[in-house]
Amino acid sequence: MNFQQCRYVETIATTGSFSEAAKTLFVTQPNLSASIRDLEAELGVQLFTRSNTGAKLTDDGHDFLKYAKRILGELDLLEERYRKRFKKSFTIASHHYDFLSLPMAKIAEQYQEDYQEFQIIETTTKRILESVASFESDLGIIYLDEDNRHILERSIKDQELDFTPLGDFQTKIFLGRKHPLAQEKSLKSADLEGYPQVRFRQDKSGINFDEDPLDVLENQRVLYANDRGTVMNLLCASDAYASGLGIVNSFIKDQIVLIPLIDSPIHTLGIVSNKKQKQAAIASSFIQEIKDSLIDHQEKI
Repeated sequence: MNFQQCRYVETIATTGSFSEAAKTLFVTQPNLSASIRDLEAELGVQLFTRSNTGAKLTDDGHDFLKYAKRILGELDLLEERYRKRFKKSFTIASHHYDFLSLPMAKIAEQYQEDYQEFQIIETTTKRILESVASFESDLGIIYLDEDNRHILERSIKDQELDFTPLGDFQTKIFLGRKHPLAQEKSLKSADLEGYPQVRFRQDKSGINFDEDPLDVLENQRVLYANDRGTVMNLLCASDAYASGLGIVNSFIKDQIVLIPLIDSPIHTLGIVSNKKQKQAAIASSFIQEIKDSLIDHQEKI
């Protein structure tokens, strides 16, 4: 089965005749009839009832055409887009990082002549890797540490991806400004005992793809969320804490405090790219904007 055969079925159904459809499609009637017979044999159903007065769809033919029209509609949209001077899209799949907004805003301004859609998808680790591997996203942004490095590096290799480090970061504890620990200059893991933790929910794949740097403590209450805004609201409304790399450059930093966890491992932030895809200029520019943003963050610290 191919697109051409789907188009043949649609045209025959519209004209009600193999001979009229052949004229419309600029093909010979014998070739058209042979192609439909091949399609019917492949599918194992009869698509048309043929008579001296024309051709009519069977029930199976109606069902086939219903699905074929969806495919042909998408194909028409794709062809129409390339007939014109269309503008491209740029997509980033990432953990829930605050610092990506400014680099994306700068890129959207810089590349507005050639790109129309700019998108940051904050999602799970598993989906980030899948999205870059399937070319849904141009780049992915994740971190590696001593706990997840082995499994993530294997997954990155298996999906023919690359990981390019951007920098190493110590774990920070995110707290609401009214939290009992909010005035501390630094914290140890023992200081967090007795407090609930806010975490991003991940895919239940049986593999440790957690985004949050810290583990769940024994008998600890956990508040799960799917987006950064909900996490921040939970922190401001409770005595819970969250953990992350602490790279914050938006208004959120006015609502919370970030405190270093001094006995924490180091996390390597990095870019995930597809080995099969040549890096576009916009991707290189975005990576440079991130690097500049991270340098600025380090200088402020």
